[in-house]
Amino acid sequence: MLEYNLLGISVLEWIGYAASTLVLISLTMTSIVKLRWYNLAGAILFSTYGFLIGSLPVGIMNFLIVCANIFNLRKMNRQKEDFKIIEIKENDDLLLYFLDYYKKDIKNYFPDFELVKNQLSLFVLRDMAVAGIFIGTMEQENIRIDMDYALPKYRDFKVGNYLYRKLNQILSNHNIHSVYANSQINLKYMEKMGFEPKTKNGKSILVKSIKKPL
Repeated sequence: MLEYNLLGISVLEWIGYAASTLVLISLTMTSIVKLRWYNLAGAILFSTYGFLIGSLPVGIMNFLIVCANIFNLRKMNRQKEDFKIIEIKENDDLLLYFLDYYKKDIKNYFPDFELVKNQLSLFVLRDMAVAGIFIGTMEQENIRIDMDYALPKYRDFKVGNYLYRKLNQILSNHNIHSVYANSQINLKYMEKMGFEPKTKNGKSILVKSIKKPL
């Protein structure tokens, strides 16, 4: 099997190329968790490749990298993190500085965003560091999401999960019964947060009902 050639390249060489590609991809990850997972997969292939070609240094070294990645992933999974939501006042200096500092990355995800009146702004803190921001325009009993942005290193769904769990209480205090977003916002993320596709004024939107806390 290992002598089989595909496009003139042996299976062993393909394993080496795949390992190199995974390690390279891992270095482009902004999320530490994703970096660890991709690096783990690459190290597994590299270790396999090393042992198959009879190179013990390559096989053993990458096996140790596999162990290090598993250890750190287990440690990160067990680590308890503190989250908190802070409601931001309109034209708050920290809010304006945050939006200006990350404006290039924000524009990639929310190109039409602008700060206007009648918006609810929330910072999501993770271990006392700003991890994300939620801004929505209040429309009577609804709120339209203008921005749901997490910093690159915190894009592992934990910020979003915490945010939408706590929104029930926050939005109920503002007499908001539902939150919705335009369908252009990341569909996979919004569905994971509990949003459902609906139609409003002939346009496709994503809606999440707000349950009043007991």
